[in-house]
Amino acid sequence: MAQFQFHQHITLARKYLKPKPISLVNQQIQMQYLYNRLLVANYIENSMLVCILDIQPSSESQVYRIKITYKLSDGAPKAWLISPPLQKYEGKYPHHKYGKDDSGNYQLCVYYPKYKEWNQQMYVADSFVPWVCTWLSTYEYWLVTGKWHYDEMFTGRNQIKEWKKEK
Repeated sequence: MAQFQFHQHITLARKYLKPKPISLVNQQIQMQYLYNRLLVANYIENSMLVCILDIQPSSESQVYRIKITYKLSDGAPKAWLISPPLQKYEGKYPHHKYGKDDSGNYQLCVYYPKYKEWNQQMYVADSFVPWVCTWLSTYEYWLVTGKWHYDEMFTGRNQIKEWKKEK
């Protein structure tokens, strides 16, 4: 009986005592603190954090200009490749991207939202920016080999079969 009451209290606490998200101002400060040399822009406009960074995932990599936007109402940050333009491998773009913005920049599929890897108690600078770097490194490997060697969400049985064959 006591164990049931304990679990009932935990359930109620999770329902009514939700942790507060990190404010956009604190997100902005953390970005400035960690990536001051890489930042081209770091501002808040219309309740949205906008950060533009020049990222070089490794010493052999080229420099990528990335725009990261984050609105608390959206729930998670988004990353856009500003330059250089996304390249194709054997006539195809990587499948780990979403659509384009008004400027024609691709939004990068940095993580799979249904896995709930991101929460609003995380700093964009501490977690999301490293995920973007991982995406860029994986993209560079894909440009050479045509294989995306990083975790991904499989949408069908055929993809799972192909993935198992590669292993």
